[in-house]
Amino acid sequence: MNSRAFKNFKKKMGQANHFLITILIGLDAVKNGAQKDENFDAAWNPFDVQASVRRSKEFAINSALAWAVDGLDMYVRLCNREPKLFHSQESINIDKTKHSIYNKIRIITENHKELDPIKSAFVDLLICWRNNMLHFDADNALLQSSNTMFKKESTARAVEKYHLNIGEMLEHFHANATPTFKEIATMFSMTIHFVEELDGLLMNDIDKTTYCEIILKKFLKENPDARHWKVFQKNGNIPYDERIKMIKQFFITLGVCPELLEDNMDAIYNIILRQNI
Repeated sequence: MNSRAFKNFKKKMGQANHFLITILIGLDAVKNGAQKDENFDAAWNPFDVQASVRRSKEFAINSALAWAVDGLDMYVRLCNREPKLFHSQESINIDKTKHSIYNKIRIITENHKELDPIKSAFVDLLICWRNNMLHFDADNALLQSSNTMFKKESTARAVEKYHLNIGEMLEHFHANATPTFKEIATMFSMTIHFVEELDGLLMNDIDKTTYCEIILKKFLKENPDARHWKVFQKNGNIPYDERIKMIKQFFITLGVCPELLEDNMDAIYNIILRQNI
């Protein structure tokens, strides 16, 4: 059961991964002799093509780092808008961080200690690496818990499928070097898994009926004419089963996952039919 915020986040991460791979394939073609298309009206005549390709790859990877962290920040911000997935105090604390995703994630991991510490460590690494590479004079340090986790054998076993050398990865990080493709791909994957796990915790903890009611009220406020739609009318000629199907489809079009609706249809049915909604 995933939120609309998670779906948006996963789409953005998928795009970042696709764009990065496409750019790297194109740069490999340049390295192997591909020339600028004659219709591309821009000056391009590097003195050292191989060096230009290498530096362009670094630029592409660093840009992908920024895109991924922005996607993470987008997810947290969406979860902190109505209908909020964070509890009131956590929401207030997240608001106080202003634009700092660095501090937002620290609040979240502190409040949700059940999150997989390996995934949390990779998210910490992603944010710190991005900040240090893209922000002038930034010097973000990993949390002690992240450093400890990266030294554990269990972490190495958990990332075996990525064929990743964690020691080399940390050397690259501390040297302010651009991540390798394997390193950024691993951080991407771990970040997606982290957000999916967090999203599941948040979605399981909400009042699902209230969640749907807030979505409905927001929709009707933005679309007042929709009150006249058939799905909102107390028309006794519409069989209950048919109305339930209409209501389900309506909420699905608003981005509510079907799993959330399954066990809550009677309560949601009553919300739909209220005259004062």
